Amino acid sequence: NNVFGYYIEVRNTHKDKVPAEWIRKQTLVNAERYITEELKEYETKILGAEEKIHQLESQLFEQLVVWISTYIKPVQLNANLIAQLDCLASFTQLAIENNYVCPVLDDTFELEIKNGRHPVIEKQLPVGVPYIANDVYLDRETQQIIMITGPNMSGKSAILRQTALIVLLAQMGSFVPAESVRMGIVDKIFTRVGASDNISMGESTFMVEMNETASILNNLSDRSLVLLDEIGRGTSTYDGISIAWAIAEYLHEHPGRPKTLFATHYHELNEMTEILERIQNYNVSVKELKDTVLFIRKLIKGGSAHSFGIHVAKMAGMPQTVIQKAQKLLKKLEKDHSGEALNGTKASNDEMQLSIFNLDDPLLEEIKDEILNLDINTLTPVEALMKLNEIKRMLGKK
Repeated sequence: NNVFGYYIEVRNTHKDKVPAEWIRKQTLVNAERYITEELKEYETKILGAEEKIHQLESQLFEQLVVWISTYIKPVQLNANLIAQLDCLASFTQLAIENNYVCPVLDDTFELEIKNGRHPVIEKQLPVGVPYIANDVYLDRETQQIIMITGPNMSGKSAILRQTALIVLLAQMGSFVPAESVRMGIVDKIFTRVGASDNISMGESTFMVEMNETASILNNLSDRSLVLLDEIGRGTSTYDGISIAWAIAEYLHEHPGRPKTLFATHYHELNEMTEILERIQNYNVSVKELKDTVLFIRKLIKGGSAHSFGIHVAKMAGMPQTVIQKAQKLLKKLEKDHSGEALNGTKASNDEMQLSIFNLDDPLLEEIKDEILNLDINTLTPVEALMKLNEIKRMLGKK
């Protein structure tokens, strides 16, 4: 036990058989406990064994270190060579298995990627689904900044990321996921793609975004690659457009003329190409079907005028009433691009109430459209009550 270690316990019925050299250690009601010199020796050996193991291990390790220290240089050289071999073998296996090509690096300032692919996304696609490859060309003379517009989920961010990964892979000595790549050396890859709030430090998503963008703009060089994804989205629309426009213009006028991919939802930025000659508009194409949108994920020349955000909300399973309301508001906002469309909507509603009994009343037409567009089969009781309440509000407000 923990008090005096190992012992021999003898029941009282056999007490008279105990040898004289045994030492009594503890008396119980029905038994006596003894220890012997031999038992104490074993106990010492057992209790000291772990300590001795550690001592022996330390001695052996020290001897090994002393012995191997005479071979430090060959061992380090071998480790370095094996690491290189391991890295190159991995690059080779990757290139063979995934159809990568050897990039051409030169002294120009151009970046020309033919049918580039995202190395991670293409591996995660379901079997039989091909990755839609895209071309990217950037230089300092004609196409310094590519302004990419296009719907949500169409693949704008994937194009930005795959461009960065292809450049990174090429410069670390790997083959790259593309049909061909020719590029000048890039000294820095600057990215501003997705923010994380830093609430504990009192920084909002927008503040983090501005901090990162400021760091990019203050550290540019003529060989930098800049990737900006939806700059200015964390604040009001007009603030965001103004900031995004000013940043794009700064990059265009910067003496280093850094190569830039600028993904944005602000379609107003498409107008920049008319003022600044090195900005080119591209968009990630989609095909509009009757009730849905097909994402083609191909980068094509020219700007885009739609974001299809409401369609994405529908795909996410947003309640039908929310989708219909959003579509209705979007139509009204598109009619009046002044920013006061919602106030205008309210005013026009008020005007319509006066002529509610006219058969050609636009409000009655609107209510008729609302009812006809309802899908009774998918409408929940709660959504039905909400829709009824909305129609009642439209009729009853004066």
